[in-house]
Amino acid sequence: MKRYKKLFALFTAFSLLFSTLLGTFKPVYAENNADVLISQLIGYYTDYMEDAVTDIERVLVELKSVDKKKGEAWDSIMHYWLEVNSPDFTHVGEVPKDLPNDNSMSVVILGFALNDDGTMKQELVGRLETGLAIAKDYPQSYVVVTGGGTAKNNPNVTEGGLMGEWLLNHGLDASRLIVENRAQDTVGNAKNTYEVLNRKYPTVDKVVLVTSDYHVPRGCILYYTKFVLEGLENNSEPLSIISNAGFKTGSLGYESVELQARGICKMAGIDVKTVPRKQKLSVLTKLEIKQNKEHVKGEEANLTITAYYDNGFSRDVTKEAVLTGFDKNKEEDQTFTITHSENNHTITEDFKLIAKKAEVVADKKQDIKKDEKDKTQDIKKDEKDKTPAKTGDNTQLVVFAMLLLLSGIYLLRRLKKI
Repeated sequence: MKRYKKLFALFTAFSLLFSTLLGTFKPVYAENNADVLISQLIGYYTDYMEDAVTDIERVLVELKSVDKKKGEAWDSIMHYWLEVNSPDFTHVGEVPKDLPNDNSMSVVILGFALNDDGTMKQELVGRLETGLAIAKDYPQSYVVVTGGGTAKNNPNVTEGGLMGEWLLNHGLDASRLIVENRAQDTVGNAKNTYEVLNRKYPTVDKVVLVTSDYHVPRGCILYYTKFVLEGLENNSEPLSIISNAGFKTGSLGYESVELQARGICKMAGIDVKTVPRKQKLSVLTKLEIKQNKEHVKGEEANLTITAYYDNGFSRDVTKEAVLTGFDKNKEEDQTFTITHSENNHTITEDFKLIAKKAEVVADKKQDIKKDEKDKTQDIKKDEKDKTPAKTGDNTQLVVFAMLLLLSGIYLLRRLKKI
């Protein structure tokens, strides 16, 4: 019996210890789980780009359930990453004309590796010319130049230092110039630019990024990632990238998405080796179509189209689905085809759209005539009700006369007896 008591006591002690350990390690598990999900996001986009939209959204939903604020931050980063690689994102050789004309904006010009002797290459001069043109159009803005020492045989010069001198020599007011001369790569450019703006220039909350045409997508996503993650860390509104300008080199699209991903990992503190590759994509299995209201002639079809996948995930694909045979100008019900495709999987459904029935408007003249007829019939009925009833015979009078006669006979008999 004593042996069983000792075993029970030992079991109880281990149970309490195990429960305590679970409580202690729970927050760490959540944090690690968030990092795993972020790695999955980076891997999906690196391998499949826009073809992974469904799985990116699926992982973001899971990330938000683990850490809502971190999930919202990465939602913003992933959607911007999709945007920077779209064909119309980079402004090649253009200077935006509708930007804020005040000191809330900063034109950020990224550096470029120097020649071995410490002189600037023509590509870097091209970036400076593009940035200076914007600075002249927006004379209230600040101008940031960023880049460290990259001259192999001249350690005394930096990209940022030479860029600043060039701008001053070409007419930029010194009060507008901000020099960052320590960064060795684009990740460093983004980190150091944020630090100097956040620490010394509180009025600046908007950035126009200037670099070479091919470098705009990577520069923008790295700066954007830095700004969003710093906003998350400091619980503050992040700096925004409101536009870009690329010096034309003719090498648009030269840098790979994988190179962008490495920079994002470095910015986010994610080991690139932990990023999963060639993950399985969700497979489209069915569509669910709902009509939200009856169709009115001249309006678009008010539908909600939900796609379902083999892993149980579902999402709204209303804006992505294709409607074939729909005519918004039809007044009657109509049947047309709805198609949605993802990653070589296509589903097509026929759908009957219910139209709003036209209201029947009564003929006013007929209503007036009907009212007059009804009134006439009511008047005749009232007059009929007021007219005394006519029996057409003398039955009551005869009965009265007989009663009167009998009464008389009765009285005569009584008188005789007296």
